[in-house]
Amino acid sequence: MIGKTITHLRKKKLITQQQLADELNISRQTISNWETGKSLPDINMVLQISLFFDVSLDILIKGDEQLMKKIRDDAVINQLLGQSIFILIVCFFVSLFSILSLNPLLVHGSRMLMADIPLQIMFIISICFVAVLYFKSFYKESLNMTQKIIHRIIQIIIFISFFITVFSFLLTILTYSGVIVFATGV
Repeated sequence: MIGKTITHLRKKKLITQQQLADELNISRQTISNWETGKSLPDINMVLQISLFFDVSLDILIKGDEQLMKKIRDDAVINQLLGQSIFILIVCFFVSLFSILSLNPLLVHGSRMLMADIPLQIMFIISICFVAVLYFKSFYKESLNMTQKIIHRIIQIIIFISFFITVFSFLLTILTYSGVIVFATGV
C-alpha cells in the first residue's frame, strides 16, 4: 500500500508529515490521509513524491491495486474530458452557424440563398458525424460513476446540437416552400 511506503520513506529521511506537506505544497492532513489509507494521491502527486524521495514509481505503487485502479480511472477521466471539450466546441459552432444561417430568412423574409438548404444539410451531417465518431471511438461502457456522468453530458450535448440543426433545417425548408413567412417590417 502506498501509504505505508510513504510513511517508511518519510521516516527513513527523518522528516515530519508537515515538512513533506510543505515540500509538496499540500496540507499535512492530506499526507496523514495517504499514510492511513483514507485517500490516495493522484498520478501527479505520485510523480512528485517519487522525485522528492528519489525512488522509482515501481517502488511507490508496486502491489497497490487500489492506487493502480485510481491512476487508470484518472487517466480515462482526463481523456474523456478532453474528448468532451472537443465535442462541445464542434457542436457549439455547428449549432451556432446553423442558427446564424437563418438570419437571411429573418431579415429578408422568404427570399433566401440557394445555398441555405445544402448548408443546413451539411450542418446536420456534421452533427451526425460527431455522434458516429463519439459512439464508435470514444464511448465505452463504464462502471465508474464519474465516467458515466461525463458520457451522459456528451450525449446530451450531441442531442441538443442535433435538435438545433434539424430545427434550423426544417425552418429553412418551411420558409423556402412558403409555409412560413417572417414579417420583415419593410
